[in-house]
Amino acid sequence: MFYRLALISSLVLASAFALNQAAIAQSADVPFSGTVPAEATFNAPAPGTAEPTISSSSGGIPTKFESQTPATMGVQTSTPATISVSPPRFVSGPSADPSGTTHIGFLKFGSANLRSDVGGGSATLPAGSTNLEVGLLVERPVAFTPGIYTYVVTLTIAP
Repeated sequence: MFYRLALISSLVLASAFALNQAAIAQSADVPFSGTVPAEATFNAPAPGTAEPTISSSSGGIPTKFESQTPATMGVQTSTPATISVSPPRFVSGPSADPSGTTHIGFLKFGSANLRSDVGGGSATLPAGSTNLEVGLLVERPVAFTPGIYTYVVTLTIAP
């Protein structure tokens, strides 16, 4: 009889201990978060060429400076982004652009053809690798002084 009492007591204690362990066991979810930034990287551009052109109303003197061969470059983006093209900016040359000069930057990729003077000169750039072609037009109300001119067209990518 003592044997049965000891067996039953030990079973009751074991089950109580098991129930007590189940009541003590807990779990908790520990959150982690981080940000994967949108990235865009331009490859080094291959410069384009620009030449003066003579308009029909200029009397035979060059008043336009246009890209003949577009500058090319690649861009790699991790997500679709907005790309915009700025008007060309005079950097150097024998004479600065006078008031009334027209500046237009051009950007072509895929089926998109952008102009800095139309619609803000921006469009959606798809994620992945994209080849870009950049051009310019500078038209002065007076003739260009002979010499070497340098202009810069800025491309901007925003997520």
